[in-house]
Order: sequence, then structure tokens, then C-alpha cells
Amino acid sequence: MQNHGFKGLSVGAMRAPCFLQGDGGWNRIVWVPKEIKLEIADAIPEEVYDRIATEEDAIDAADLEVWLREKKHPVVEKYWKDSKPVSLKIPMPNQPWEDEMWEDKS
Repeated sequence: MQNHGFKGLSVGAMRAPCFLQGDGGWNRIVWVPKEIKLEIADAIPEEVYDRIATEEDAIDAADLEVWLREKKHPVVEKYWKDSKPVSLKIPMPNQPWEDEMWEDKS
């Protein structure tokens, strides 16, 4: 859930070398408030810094989608299909992800 004016993640965590490592790291970050982006600029890899939007670049999802495509953000190439965002289908508890198969442990 997003709340205006609420930092849901510590700036210290964003500076850590292993920040979101299991999820793709900085290549998965598409939008950050400008104030925070400037505060942690030294922690954001150069190759993605200019591809991460702020409120000056996009204020709604439609603007962000266009902006990410124009900037060739890594998320577009790696996680979108036909240049469009793809909804993540999260399985119910104890169910496999769509592209996973249950292993026969017998």
C-alpha cells in the first residue's frame, strides 16, 4: 500500500549492495520520489539512474508506462510482453507458480 509522505523502506536499505538482489535489484525500480532519488544517488547504479522516474517524469501509471518505454528501462525488456506490462499472477498458498511444475518426491 502506498501512502503520500510515507517512506516504506529505509534509505539505509536502499544503499545496501544486496538491495532487492533476489528480485533484480535496481533494474526493478521504476519510480522513486525525487527527494529520495537525490538522497541515494550514489547508491543507484549509473546505468539505471536516468531510467528511474520521479514525480517530475510521470504522475500516473499511463505516463510512467510511456516514460519507461522511451527510456528503455530494463524492466520493459525483461518483464514486459509486447512492450506492455504484464500482470503478475500470484498462486494461492501451497500452489505452484504458473511456469513451475511440482516435483515428484516419491
